[in-house]
Amino acid sequence: MFLGDYHTHTVYSHGKGTVEDNVRAAIAAGLKQIAITDHGFRHLTYNVRRGDWPYIMGDVEAARQKYPQIDIFLGLETNFNSLDGNIDIRPSDMPYLDVVVCGYHKLVLPHTPRDLFGLYIPNFFLNSFGKTSAKQTAKNTDAYIRALEKYDIDIISHINHGCQVDAAAVAEVAAGYGTYIELNCKNMHGGQASMTDAELEAVLMTKAEFIVDSDAHAPGKIGVFDRAVPIIERVGIPYERIANWDRLPAFRSRRKRA
Repeated sequence: MFLGDYHTHTVYSHGKGTVEDNVRAAIAAGLKQIAITDHGFRHLTYNVRRGDWPYIMGDVEAARQKYPQIDIFLGLETNFNSLDGNIDIRPSDMPYLDVVVCGYHKLVLPHTPRDLFGLYIPNFFLNSFGKTSAKQTAKNTDAYIRALEKYDIDIISHINHGCQVDAAAVAEVAAGYGTYIELNCKNMHGGQASMTDAELEAVLMTKAEFIVDSDAHAPGKIGVFDRAVPIIERVGIPYERIANWDRLPAFRSRRKRA
């Protein structure tokens, strides 16, 4: 069984429930661990506000005291926002985070104007109106790899959702750092993940491990992983390669701090 959900949102960004609502839902689902991972600071519409960050930390700590039967992690779903591998997090944020999730999202403030024209605009138009070019895919892949080299990213969320990369190349580097490749249940439609079966099979050829998350934006979705199971079984992903199946993951950022 799945023991943890490490990608959930609250009213502090794009979710419908409070921190406590999410924790209570995780307990009801029989989970051992839950992470609160609201959207990063540079998202233009669904971001966590810097001024709200102390309140999120307070809510998480209060929930830890009230619900000791479950591990509650404070995290962020940060954003790739640079061709040079920058993400929207400061070094001073890291000591407060138990889990660092990172993914590509539209409507994120780029690191520089160069990144607006080299990363965001091309990916928006190519994903909306056509197939991403090999040149842009290579740029995107390099950005992901550079971010993995610069930051202690624990989970890469929904690969190829809005930003096409060479999934196997990214997974190869992620495996070396102990970063998990997410199977994101929110972005699975019609029995298909954000990666194609062929891309998932290529990732399987690396040593990368997967993690299944709900990406819940409402408490009722927390711990709901039923969309992932048909894909896991169809592609032939061994359950021992899934970090939250019958075990608890060892996150890269926490290992480094320890």
